[in-house]
Amino acid sequence: MSEQHSWFVPHRQSPRARLRLYCFPYAGGGASLFRTWGQFLPETIAVVGVQLPGRESRLQEPAFHRLEPMVAALTAALRWHADLPFAFFGHSMGALIGFEVARSLRRQQLPGPVHLIASGAAAPQIPRREPPIHGLSDGAFLAELHRLGGTPQ
Repeated sequence: MSEQHSWFVPHRQSPRARLRLYCFPYAGGGASLFRTWGQFLPETIAVVGVQLPGRESRLQEPAFHRLEPMVAALTAALRWHADLPFAFFGHSMGALIGFEVARSLRRQQLPGPVHLIASGAAAPQIPRREPPIHGLSDGAFLAELHRLGGTPQ
């Protein structure tokens, strides 16, 4: 599989498709999260999961540790998939990735998404209500996860 195609997992293609919906997963998630979405959308929408390196079929590839190189690689890969108008859906970290890829496409004066749908993430210009938890000690981090309901007892 070529580099430009390994990013994208087509879940539902249709000869009637008029829009391609690229779906960006949350942190740690893979393209398979979106495999059933086609059954809930019209045939005019082709559903494509975005497969990040280090996930699922790309498990043997090193994961990105910084957003900027991932955005650059995705932007380059999307150049080969601009035969249809497209939209981005992203959840949590995927919302941030989709937003940054849309900005990158715009900066390069390339066709961008006709829609950007973000879930589980605030707009980047809105200040956070709470401080980030990634820098907490192990004990404080686990306590915060528990408070948020993110871990079982």
